[in-house]
Amino acid sequence: MNYEYKVGGSLPPDSPTYVWRKADHELYHQLMGGMFCYVLTCRQMGKSSLRVKTMRKLQEQGLACASIDLTAIISSDLTRKQFYADIIDSLAENFNLLESIDSFKQGCRESDLSPMNRFNKFIHDILLKHPLLIEKNIIIFIDEIDSLLRLPDLANEFLGLLRACYNKRADLPEYNRLTFAILGVASPYDLMKDANYNSLPFDCGYGIELHGFQSHEAQPIAEGLKLKSEHPQALLDAVLDWTSGQPFLTQKICKLIVKCPDQIPLGSEAEWVEKFVRSQVINNWEHQDEPEHLRTIRDRLLRQKNRSIDLLKLYQKIREKGKILADNSLEQMELRLSGLVSKREGILEIRNRIYKEVFTSSWCQKALAELRDELAIIEPEFIQTLAKLKVQLLETQIRRVAEGSSSDEVIYEVLRQITLKLGDLLKADRATIYLLNAEKTELWSLVAENQTNEFLNIQVPVGEGIAGQAAKTKKIINIPHNVYDDPRSNLVKLADQKYGYHTYNVLAYPICNHAKEVVAVIQLLNKLKANLFESEPLAKRVKEEGFNQADEEQLTRFAPHIRRFLESCQSCRQASRKLQATAALAEATRSLDGSQLDTKEILQRVMDAAKNLMNADRSTLWLVDEEKQELWTKIRQMDGTLIEKRIHINEGFAGQVARTREPIIIPFDVYQHPDSQTSKETDLETGYRTCSLLCMPVLNPDGELLGVTQLVNKLNPGNYPDYNSALWPQAPEKFKASFDKNDRQSMQVFNERVGVILQYAKVHERLKKLAEFQSQKVVYHTLAMLSQAVGSQKDEELYSTLYNILEFMMQSISKLLRVAQTDIFIFNSDKQEFWSIIPDINNSNHLIEVIIEADVNLSQRLLNSNSSLVLNSISNLDDPWFQVGVRFHLREQLHNALFFPFINSDGQVIAVIRLLNKLIDSPVLNSEPINQEGFTPEDLQQLHKRSEFIIKVLEGCQSFHQEISTLQKQRATDTLRSAINSVRQIGFDPEKILYTVIESAKKLTNADRSTLWLVDAYDPDKLWTRIPRIDGTIETFYIYKNEGFAGKVSQMKKPIMIPFDVYDHPESQTAKGTDQETGYRTCSLLCMPILSFDGELLGVTQLLNKRKPGNYPPYHPKDIYDIPDYLKVSFDERDLRYMEIFNNQVGIDLPHVLNKT
Repeated sequence: MNYEYKVGGSLPPDSPTYVWRKADHELYHQLMGGMFCYVLTCRQMGKSSLRVKTMRKLQEQGLACASIDLTAIISSDLTRKQFYADIIDSLAENFNLLESIDSFKQGCRESDLSPMNRFNKFIHDILLKHPLLIEKNIIIFIDEIDSLLRLPDLANEFLGLLRACYNKRADLPEYNRLTFAILGVASPYDLMKDANYNSLPFDCGYGIELHGFQSHEAQPIAEGLKLKSEHPQALLDAVLDWTSGQPFLTQKICKLIVKCPDQIPLGSEAEWVEKFVRSQVINNWEHQDEPEHLRTIRDRLLRQKNRSIDLLKLYQKIREKGKILADNSLEQMELRLSGLVSKREGILEIRNRIYKEVFTSSWCQKALAELRDELAIIEPEFIQTLAKLKVQLLETQIRRVAEGSSSDEVIYEVLRQITLKLGDLLKADRATIYLLNAEKTELWSLVAENQTNEFLNIQVPVGEGIAGQAAKTKKIINIPHNVYDDPRSNLVKLADQKYGYHTYNVLAYPICNHAKEVVAVIQLLNKLKANLFESEPLAKRVKEEGFNQADEEQLTRFAPHIRRFLESCQSCRQASRKLQATAALAEATRSLDGSQLDTKEILQRVMDAAKNLMNADRSTLWLVDEEKQELWTKIRQMDGTLIEKRIHINEGFAGQVARTREPIIIPFDVYQHPDSQTSKETDLETGYRTCSLLCMPVLNPDGELLGVTQLVNKLNPGNYPDYNSALWPQAPEKFKASFDKNDRQSMQVFNERVGVILQYAKVHERLKKLAEFQSQKVVYHTLAMLSQAVGSQKDEELYSTLYNILEFMMQSISKLLRVAQTDIFIFNSDKQEFWSIIPDINNSNHLIEVIIEADVNLSQRLLNSNSSLVLNSISNLDDPWFQVGVRFHLREQLHNALFFPFINSDGQVIAVIRLLNKLIDSPVLNSEPINQEGFTPEDLQQLHKRSEFIIKVLEGCQSFHQEISTLQKQRATDTLRSAINSVRQIGFDPEKILYTVIESAKKLTNADRSTLWLVDAYDPDKLWTRIPRIDGTIETFYIYKNEGFAGKVSQMKKPIMIPFDVYDHPESQTAKGTDQETGYRTCSLLCMPILSFDGELLGVTQLLNKRKPGNYPPYHPKDIYDIPDYLKVSFDERDLRYMEIFNNQVGIDLPHVLNKT
């Protein structure tokens, strides 16, 4: 046999040097059993060889196997469509199916399936059903899974798909034939950190640990050493003493030994191997490390400067102590993935003697010193400036929003200050920070300066000019001289000509986020010499060699800080836009009560608010005239008069939005758009000039089109003369701007509330007209109650209004049809659920909202059939329709039921009336009052006769319920805004921040106690908070993310609501332990995650012990078993909804506040 050691790469399946380890047997047997497996460990540990060998053995047993190497597929510009198409092609090629999938591919091209669903379809229709595979178990190996980390969104989706295949086994037995094995250099945490753990495959899979070769396993390697020694086992043991069986090093040293001409003295193998390893591997290791191994470990350790310091400190600790207890901290996992240390039986230690000799304490100290020196080069003044401006931005934003004014000017000003500071530090004559717009098509800047210190509005399409090219290629562009000769300099030349400037050299630096997507570009012009006066001519002050590598490196050090600052700016801008939208519309409609809901007045007020909010020159609200199939509005003439304007519902941009119900953004210049004819004709009539446009639909809560908002001409910042119609069709400078995605998002919030108001006005007008010729008292009753309640801000009053209306109708129907219980559930099509208002069973004076999901059995039958359902015998009492809101004494005595859906004119279900237990007309004394024959066709006829009248009332209730949600959202936002304002006044003390924010949540939900758990900045696997003890002292508590209810919420990123009594819950051990330490008693609980704008976990809010409404004393428990009645209640869906709104806003505002601390 040709015996040769192989160093690096996969060993061939028949290699004589392959070593069978425990991991080989585990992987083989687990895959044979259909188990999902993952092998996630450091480089050069034999993963690829393990895959090759295991595949060969499985194929010999008749299994169908395929292998996908993701490094051959993944690239930075890869699309989802390309990724899944490449996966499908790779699998088809592996299984010899390429000629069989042409029709499948054609069908996919003709369908609108998403790329992921195409792959799902390929698995289901091809892999599991193809004649070549139909009788075989299928195993797919996915190698280099860490390549997916370059595309985090795709990683979450793809791994979730693998989990979905596993979950399908329960319903589709053929999926038991399919399993996966993934291999790579990553931890499960790396692969799932942006996703829900339960959606990924690791909790249902089997992890394979790869350890070094043991002496008894490594006999195949000893065979090759017979050429050098009569005692090959002793020689191998000496090698393993240095490598601890690390596959790469063991193969490498054995290969070097075999090639070495020296004789090895018998009995002195250990001494000879020591000298050999020191001379061939350890001494001068950075130069003789070929193929590369030790340098790979070094580079992974040092690749992230701040992170590297923590890793080196951990490694130093392990060196000093010899070994430490292993845990799942990020630092330990990262250190293990470097290969430098290994985990065995709960202990972490340096993997082998070679690593210990190479990465010595002195090497470690030197590396730490160099890292600290390098980090110290980052100018503290610049970092401090960023921190100060962040605080300034937050404080000013809160003040401006409270005042109802725009905070955009503040954002522009702080960006301007950072730009000037950056230019000073890098000795650039001019500096510009270009931000990428929301559509990722254009760079924009309002911070570049001309010689008169005025703002310049600069817009650069991605791919054009120097900055645009830097954004497109994601690469630094450094032009040291002769800038105008560079083909990318056209925009620079035009700008220089316009503003009388000369560019000698340019440095454009793209700033990317964690997903490697460009968010901004820094452009520096004209590197300046030191110590020259500004009065000198620019040509004399410019450094001829331009910007150098040191400048690029300095920007690289600044980039993470600048990126975080820019993200704060964007977050502030988006948050303020949302708050301004709600505040602006609330102000515009505050005085519109039930008797003043005039459509023309709404037109004027609403669109004036939108114009001011979005910095637009004009605004129009087109309303739908259903009878004439037209859109109509009032348009102001140049002389100030208003004329009615009507267009067909399919005409122009507004008509296109009405038809498609999709928003349209037309950037400057609208006249260049092929569909601009209607705009030009309207301008010709009015003497106006339309330059940019944002058009969005206004829908009611059921998705019915009510109108279209149209904003015209985004205004450039600055002072410009009024528009002169005599210059038409010339576009004035003040109109040369465009609306963007952020404007669209702000208007989305605005339009949602407009839809509620218009729908309410519409229903109000219907009821008024109905009241003119209908004598039923309920119509007047509904109109009066809704009109009275529209100005209320208290939940109890709002819900009481709805309940009284519904109860009035339910009692009338119960008497009419003789029914034991009648309930009306109104359908929310957005949330796909039915809701109703009922008294709380624990406190009849308190009203609660109850929910029945639309996906349960009876709901589906009602929604799909749009017809009534009569059940004169009931078999499935577990259905929510027989549980939710059913009076306790009826639950076990339900005999019959009638479900009657109310259908609107569009054929949509708006509500369902539930009738339980038909009663006999004249019960005999002591006889059963239930009518055993149940409901009859006459009952249905009675409801049909009254349905048109009832629908009018229910539509009003449906619209008003949506208005309650809007008021609740505003109230939660106002509560948090008040808290943040107080934080600003108390000086950003961390403990006071915790107290102030969470006290607001407690007040909002009427909870007895509240806790804000925050993610530990130094250990992201922990949460911390401050909790008062029974003696009044405050103690800091830490928990891990898998510990207790708060830990579980932080893991799942989903809320948990535990009703009274928490101690009865099977997972209440942590709560009981904390209560024992603090002397408190937890009775009910609501736990909610706080997520950042990007979905990152910031903390968890935990509300304890819902209190009954009323004036009750503070709770000071003396005995944990002595629970007062006012705590024997539970949090409900309303509290959950409040806290969702509250926590969303905390996720936007809290990071900025905490940055100050």
